[in-house]
Amino acid sequence: MSKEGLFFEDISTGMELPTSKRGPIIRQQLIDYASASGDYNKIHYDEGFAKIAKLPGCIAHGMLVMSIVGAYITDWSKGGVLKDFKIRFAGVTNENDTLTLKGKVLKKYSENGENLVEISFLTETQDERITTQGSAVIALKAK
Repeated sequence: MSKEGLFFEDISTGMELPTSKRGPIIRQQLIDYASASGDYNKIHYDEGFAKIAKLPGCIAHGMLVMSIVGAYITDWSKGGVLKDFKIRFAGVTNENDTLTLKGKVLKKYSENGENLVEISFLTETQDERITTQGSAVIALKAK
């Protein structure tokens, strides 16, 4: 990879994306996301309410976690264009969790004049709970 970005020629099938840690997820982040998104469900910022709902405490918004994953992918692709993004929420991300993000190149191919890379990814908490799994397709420029 060069300073200009990540190029299609730099990628190989089976290549692992660098592991990245994000977090811990803090209450203020949950409150800020609730305000930005308009999702004021109390399970995201009111610990007492979350416990009444039989949760261990406040939990992160799914779309907040999705945005963390999206940033991980676009940070890695350094100027690539995110063409497709599929995510499955496999578990809950709790307040104070730190997420480890991992990815792997599944394939690279050219289609309709674009150089495309398909990756898989997952997020895992500090206690090894998988919270998301998915895939993405990124268009990369050629050298």
